Amino acid sequence: MADGPLIVQSDRTVLLEVAHPDAESARHELAIFAELERAPEHIHTYRITRLGLWNARAAGHTAEDMLGTLDRWTRFPVPPSVAIDIRETVGRYGRLVIERDTVDDSEEPVLVLRSTECWPRSRRTSASSHCWWGIPPPTRTSSTPGRGGRSSRSC
Repeated sequence: MADGPLIVQSDRTVLLEVAHPDAESARHELAIFAELERAPEHIHTYRITRLGLWNARAAGHTAEDMLGTLDRWTRFPVPPSVAIDIRETVGRYGRLVIERDTVDDSEEPVLVLRSTECWPRSRRTSASSHCWWGIPPPTRTSSTPGRGGRSSRSC
């Protein structure tokens, strides 16, 4: 952290000093979870977005991996608000999952929203501790003019 190429700001922008000897390595690691916004000649500006964090988590990177990258390459300490935001955002990954399933011994599959945290406690499935909210699958309609048989939604 003594003299790294990055400066992390509290608004989740990250400045990269291009002329720094470690800039290329830092840029490679930063690109995993931050999006390049501007790339003028000397200082490149990245933004840490929720989508970037989400995509990095989906690719197998943890919040600690991302914070480790920032700590390793930053010139000044990472603002606590940025560290908290990264941990909270990445921590929400995987709490909701949409799956195709059968419910109540029905032969027709439905889309099921499963959650690891159940707040409407009355709708639990018997097979697991997950919650579910059944959504019927889209039905095929071929008579809709101009739609070419696209799926329509039904509830």
